[in-house]
Amino acid sequence: MKSPNRILLLVVAISLLFIIAGVTSAVAQSSNEPTGFKSVHLWIFPEYDDPRLLVMLEGQIEGIQPPAKVRFLVPSAAEMYSAGSMDVQGKYSGGPPDRKPSSIPGWDEISYEVTTDTFRMEYYDPAIRGLPDKTISYQFLRLYPISDLEVVVQEPRRSSNFSVIPRGEPFIDNEGFSSYRYDYRDLKTEPSISFEIKYTKPDSNPSLVLEEKGSSNTLLIVVLTFSLCIIVGGGLYWAIKSKSRKRPTRRRATGKGDESEPENRRFRRRFCSQCGERLEKPSRFCPNCGTQL
Repeated sequence: MKSPNRILLLVVAISLLFIIAGVTSAVAQSSNEPTGFKSVHLWIFPEYDDPRLLVMLEGQIEGIQPPAKVRFLVPSAAEMYSAGSMDVQGKYSGGPPDRKPSSIPGWDEISYEVTTDTFRMEYYDPAIRGLPDKTISYQFLRLYPISDLEVVVQEPRRSSNFSVIPRGEPFIDNEGFSSYRYDYRDLKTEPSISFEIKYTKPDSNPSLVLEEKGSSNTLLIVVLTFSLCIIVGGGLYWAIKSKSRKRPTRRRATGKGDESEPENRRFRRRFCSQCGERLEKPSRFCPNCGTQL
């Protein structure tokens, strides 16, 4: 038989275990964090609207109703652009997140509260190396499990020799960019997902800036072409009009009765008023009777 002291110690130990479990559960509930993410989309856009790498992440929380606290890992050199919530109409709301160094060297942890079940965050990462041959080593680190994830890697405008490892499914996105799609299921927090991107581009002009310049140049060409057509058309019109005005003058100059014609072509045959002799050529006196004409 066990002594009363041992039984008492066993009861105390079991009680302590229940108390610790209860406290742990209470702490987990008070943290108000989701158990995971679902329907997550990750966009990786090199030199899209900025010379740096644009990263956008959007998805839904699981295991808890909003409001809830969410946390993410971002590169320490990254500049946060936005972090907040999105409603069913796609309206975005949020503010600057809290940020602190994480336990992983080179990475920071950001956190904020979502007021809907959809989160969204964006940041710019100066991860592009080299010129004109450029490389990007990108890692996607997670603090929550993800049930389903779609990743899109976009190819910059006016780049060449573009490649990404692992190679995804190529497609053209709704903005006309050549892109690559990846689908993942049941991701745990480890291991991370990595992408090695390479391409050649002689400058660091963002794709959208190049498009705006191209649109401006196209508009300028259209305006100049239209103006040239007006000038040429107007010149031809006035030339034709001036030519049509001169034609009657030239016809009169070559017609009968013009002062520039020889005198014998302007002469009209007539008869002497005295003797009736027919006059064959201009004369001041009648060749028959000598009467002054």
